[in-house]
Amino acid sequence: MESPWDDNITNDTHNRESHWEKLSSDFTNTGYREGITAGKEGALQEGFDSGFAETGAPLGKELGQMRGMSAAILALASKGFLQCDLDIVEEIRTIASQLANIRFSDIAPPDLEAEEHAREHMERTGEDIVMDSEELEEKKNVESLEDMLAGMSAGSRADQPRRPTMLDFEGLKRRLESVAGQLGLNGMSS
Repeated sequence: MESPWDDNITNDTHNRESHWEKLSSDFTNTGYREGITAGKEGALQEGFDSGFAETGAPLGKELGQMRGMSAAILALASKGFLQCDLDIVEEIRTIASQLANIRFSDIAPPDLEAEEHAREHMERTGEDIVMDSEELEEKKNVESLEDMLAGMSAGSRADQPRRPTMLDFEGLKRRLESVAGQLGLNGMSS
């Protein structure tokens, strides 16, 4: 004769196995998601590290050194510690002013891989890429406002000058090195 308790034992065993399979599946899925997230974060960090080391830091350092060099020469010439013609002082003043107008975004090479990824995403989803950061959006708005205000300044021309490029930056570097050479400051160039 069958006991009514045997049914409960079978159901309890079945419930435990079902519960175990669900837990196992949940942990597997969670582990998979965490693995994907860790992989994305690792790739993101690697990309940042590479971009910073190969482009960001060297380019930012060079721009900073050129600004510092032009400011130092201008200060020394203005205070009379360097004997030079007014033409040279005016050239240094112009170089310093133009260097101050350069933004990192003007001279940094475009991130072609990121642009390609964004294009692929737009094609797959059919949606526009949205700025991930309010801070980046705000920075672009401030830069646009700065450009607009620069165009409204006294003596500005109707045809708004373009933003500086890497070619402009390299030209300023050559001009600065030339002035430093004329003043006998050859060791100042990097």
